[in-house]
Amino acid sequence: MNFDKIKEAVNSIEMSKTMKNRLKENSNIIKKKKSGQLNFKRWISVACAFGILLSIMIGIPLFNKNGNFQGANFAITAYALSNDGNQSNTKLSSDKATFELSTETRGITIDRTGDTGGLIFTNIMLNISGEHIDSITYTINKGKFLEDVILTAKEYADKDWLLSEKIVTIGNSPGSDIYSATKDIGNTYTVKYNEQDKYKYSFVIHHDGNLVIDDDIIIKVIIKYTDGKSEQQDIIVTQESNSIESKSISLKLN
Repeated sequence: MNFDKIKEAVNSIEMSKTMKNRLKENSNIIKKKKSGQLNFKRWISVACAFGILLSIMIGIPLFNKNGNFQGANFAITAYALSNDGNQSNTKLSSDKATFELSTETRGITIDRTGDTGGLIFTNIMLNISGEHIDSITYTINKGKFLEDVILTAKEYADKDWLLSEKIVTIGNSPGSDIYSATKDIGNTYTVKYNEQDKYKYSFVIHHDGNLVIDDDIIIKVIIKYTDGKSEQQDIIVTQESNSIESKSISLKLN
């Protein structure tokens, strides 16, 4: 068999126009499919990147300045006054911080201006530290906030004024015309960040009549920043035993 003649014969065969057009169409279809697959892969990559970014923005806490994860961009410190007059302070975290309840007398209770029955005085004050903070709002679901104030003899004698100001307890040293008092400011209050040291706010919590508090007491802290944005952190309040004889409660961040 003469292979050279066979090769020459094959090369001399011309492809029909119909066949050429069909091959071109098939080639274009293949190119479009590949292009579509590439675009689809690019879209999937973009979608995945957006999903990861969204997860970071919503579900993962922000980094603080030290590069550590944190749930909020501010810190909450609790101050407690003991019976001997010493003050302890603890920066709150997700771990329990235990505080002894003060048993100091708060003077007489002014029954006409407030009801302190069923409440446990904690003598615990809260303070916020952070940057670019405008104001702080505290709200407690089962309790009240109190403000320690000083009254003059004239204010002490004005029972109608005491009623309007919701003064609930009054006490003074023998022979003094200055009275230490406690003002009921309700279950929520707002204070400017740079005015925190001007006031002495503490909180009281409800008990069941046997000096046992509920398990779901929460203090909600809302921070408003100077740029108008806000941030929230919850404080969980628990009792260290089923009796106030333990004279202590615990605070932790939720």
